Amino acid sequence: MENDAIVALSTPPGESGIAVVRISGSSALRLLDAMAPGARLAPSRTLSPLALSDGSGESIDEALVAVMRAPGSYTGEDMVEISCHGSMQVVSDLIDEIVRLGARIAAPGEFTKRAFLNGKLDLAQAEAVVDLISAETKLQRKIALEQLGGALSRKVRSLEESLLDELALIEAAIDFSEEDLPVYDPRDTLEAARKARAAIAALLESEIAGERLRRGIRVTILGGPNVGKSSLYNALLGEERAIVSPIAGTTRDILRERIHIGGFTCRLEDTAGIAETSCEVEAKGIEIARAAALRADLVLFVVDGSEEITSETSDEISRIAPDKLLCVLNKSDLGLRCSSDEARARLGARDLIVVSALTREGLESVRVWIFDKTVKRAAGDLDRERIAVNARQAAALREADEALERLSTAIETGEHAEILSVETRCALDALGAITGRSMSDALLETIFTKFCIGK
Repeated sequence: MENDAIVALSTPPGESGIAVVRISGSSALRLLDAMAPGARLAPSRTLSPLALSDGSGESIDEALVAVMRAPGSYTGEDMVEISCHGSMQVVSDLIDEIVRLGARIAAPGEFTKRAFLNGKLDLAQAEAVVDLISAETKLQRKIALEQLGGALSRKVRSLEESLLDELALIEAAIDFSEEDLPVYDPRDTLEAARKARAAIAALLESEIAGERLRRGIRVTILGGPNVGKSSLYNALLGEERAIVSPIAGTTRDILRERIHIGGFTCRLEDTAGIAETSCEVEAKGIEIARAAALRADLVLFVVDGSEEITSETSDEISRIAPDKLLCVLNKSDLGLRCSSDEARARLGARDLIVVSALTREGLESVRVWIFDKTVKRAAGDLDRERIAVNARQAAALREADEALERLSTAIETGEHAEILSVETRCALDALGAITGRSMSDALLETIFTKFCIGK
């Protein structure tokens, strides 16, 4: 691996009180010394106040600098972290000077990639860094920290050790068949494969929960004009984000905001009112609303409970999959035209909740429904295991499981030990992809480009 020095801003760009600029590489201390002579002698992991200057001797900034010498750093290389004033000009001048002295701008995720290549993190832990950076709730933070601490990696290594033991016995049976060795019994490998597949199945159960934890739950509010969609949107958010007006067609595009339910992020969408229209702009908004409902995890279809329920409304509801639909009978504060049971029958809805977006009546029931439909089981699984595999890890686990299934079939049909060896190795390679033990350079590059630049 090239050990050239890289530099990047590690805090968000823009004006701030403090900004952190990181340098990593074998020449990191030399670069620091060029801006602050004698700085390379600073003790490790200690903040030192330093005056930084450019090549002409002009002052760049007064900063607090931490030196971390290899291998006791995040990347495993010599590192420097400069906490300077958060002026965009200060940061720009500082990075320009470091580049002039010989560093280059880090690629996305290159600091963490170096940590992986230097054995400071495995790939599953490195991916947890991304999850931790993007965590919005306590649950997301807890799961990310568990994975960063090696919760998934330890389970994978345990599976690998078990299969390696079996592979050693299989290989010995092949290579030393004429020697006086204990007789290899394939039934032991069959039992090991069965246990490994059970462990893999348990890990795969967290895939849906993990995907929802990272991506969030998409909740689309749908309904006719003036039924109170935007009022419900604002009420669930707890603040006025959407314009509320008695004029039909006020909302013409999708409005999106986040709310948090049970530690999960819900991406709430307010859409245009669905109705027959000759206005090209409104028609486009309605088309977008219907497309959003198709992609949504859940749809809150809002109905004006103070008015008669029309056949057009029930026809629109029939377009939506029943298992992701909640009919929200709104405007209960104006008095309902029919009972909730009668409304449910007319609308053909499995789930219906009476609310008033104006008085907030029934809103907690809506939140509970969202939790029960999408979060409850997932949150329970995560709370027990503290593991949430991502799509890449799940694909590797399924590949390992398929190899173990082939291995089991080969044992049961009496195949030669050479075939058992091949399938066991396939399973091990798939498991190795989770921690990065067996991974192509191209795929590694793809994974680390998901990181922010300075991490």
